[in-house]
Amino acid sequence: MSTKTELEILQETKVELINDLAATATVMEELWRYHPDNPKKVDIVKEYNNLQQIQNDIEKEIQDLGI
Repeated sequence: MSTKTELEILQETKVELINDLAATATVMEELWRYHPDNPKKVDIVKEYNNLQQIQNDIEKEIQDLGI
């Protein structure tokens, strides 16, 4: 059974924190698409309606398969 050294534990912690930071940045970028201060913001209602239509189209295609 191998025991991790303090350096290995610190390195793993650093990697986890960097991954968390990258994930947070990704979520922030996605949210910025809809943020009121973004002059090029996506219309959330329009985007939601588009996704609903896509969902309906996919459900219809599945139903049309008949299996």
